[in-house]
Amino acid sequence: MNRQIVFCLCPGAPLFCIASALDVLRHANRFAASEIYQWTFLCEDNQPIQDGNGLWLYPGRNIEEIDPPYLAFIVAGFDASQLKQPQLCAWLTKQAHDNRKIGAISNGAFLLAASGLLNHYSATTHWEDFESFCLLFPQVQPRYQRFVIDRNRLTCAGGSATLDMFIELVRQDLGNEIVLKISRQMLLQEQSVVLPGSPSSRVTGRQYSPRVQRALGMIEAGVGQSITVADLASRIGISRRELLRLFRSELNNTPSNILGQRRLDRARSLILNTRLPMATIADSVGFSSQSHLTSSYHAQFGITPAQQRREYRAASHRLPLKSRDFRDW
Repeated sequence: MNRQIVFCLCPGAPLFCIASALDVLRHANRFAASEIYQWTFLCEDNQPIQDGNGLWLYPGRNIEEIDPPYLAFIVAGFDASQLKQPQLCAWLTKQAHDNRKIGAISNGAFLLAASGLLNHYSATTHWEDFESFCLLFPQVQPRYQRFVIDRNRLTCAGGSATLDMFIELVRQDLGNEIVLKISRQMLLQEQSVVLPGSPSSRVTGRQYSPRVQRALGMIEAGVGQSITVADLASRIGISRRELLRLFRSELNNTPSNILGQRRLDRARSLILNTRLPMATIADSVGFSSQSHLTSSYHAQFGITPAQQRREYRAASHRLPLKSRDFRDW
């Protein structure tokens, strides 16, 4: 197995995202005892770029000489909607036409979408620009989640979501055992994991077993997608029955209930912090329809989404800016 991965770097690209991806691949090679993953950088006009911290990053190859890769990502940060990278986008378009996997990290999704390469695909981008992404690219199926893998398109929201996506890519290639070793090496399995959406999640945490942590991570990543308990169990490498037992024992809850709660939390963030239509919000967080969102939301919060938005906006006019500055991710 040989996986050549190309990172197309745009000015202002977030260095943390690049480093996260490379560290996962580096550890994968180490634990597989084989150079399975190789990588290189491309830049517009084959010229170095400055990342978001002002550091210079240099292309590893000339764009005219690069061999067709297994997978290619475009990496961009703030103000990606204003960027013009015609050579990189043309090269990515060719890879897509050759049916190769392409993706975007952080706001790189804006450049793929502007090139028509995400039309009729599910995709995500950084939460801060999610609303404008939805409005600018109606042919894209937006998903308000950490990363999205839809056929041969891969997108993530940047930051630590880059790490999550690359761990999932390695899992698909090399299996759960290698991924567990990588997670332990990077101290991901030792951190205190908090149940998403729980009232205490903003304040305190609890240590969960590695398998439950892994399942919670996949639930977090799969909010906008169809995901079943059997899917989760299969990816972790245990039976459905064992996964349910672990969730009852450690969380006193079920994966399905937690997924439903997380969808409502994501919906609530979009309702309060954007002007997106309710139908768009319902679709982006995995509800089958706007009416499904409304009924579930009312059952959980005792108020409809439209009422919640109206009341929040009315109250926001009377609050200091800092108290309104909340986003969920």
